[in-house]
Amino acid sequence: MPEPTLRGELEHWNRLFDRWLIAAGSHRPFRFTANAAPAWTSPAKPLAACRVALVSTAGVHRADQPAFAITAEAGDWSLRVIPDETPVSTLRVSHAHYNTDATNRDVNAVFPLDALHVLARERLVGRCAPRHYGLMGYVPDPTPLLDATGPDLVRRLREDGADVALFTPG
Repeated sequence: MPEPTLRGELEHWNRLFDRWLIAAGSHRPFRFTANAAPAWTSPAKPLAACRVALVSTAGVHRADQPAFAITAEAGDWSLRVIPDETPVSTLRVSHAHYNTDATNRDVNAVFPLDALHVLARERLVGRCAPRHYGLMGYVPDPTPLLDATGPDLVRRLREDGADVALFTPG
């Protein structure tokens, strides 16, 4: 049997996912994109000396911020800034592509801000970044996310002096 190619694997997963989307009555088909070389960088210092930021695609936002556009055909590639001192009780989750009942009861399940504060108090991480970020994971065409939101997020993380960004899915 021939060795599968990356292109063949992507086509296979696209076909399976498209069938699932149709069965689930979901939005238009997605296109998986290949990331042959992830941009992994090891921290330059021990975690106990790092400033850590949270980034989640679970649809997390403050109650006083606009909810994510959960019914938009193209998805919502915007981001929400969440200051570190934000009480988790004031955070909400707006996302239509997973059951958010539990996450709205305890947002720490997808946005572990309380746990990050404990790690900082116990000096297991250096400190928390001044800002954290919420995004919505439903983005069928990742082009605006890659071209605009991603670079903006990276710029903000650098401005915040974040050494590490902990990404959590939704």
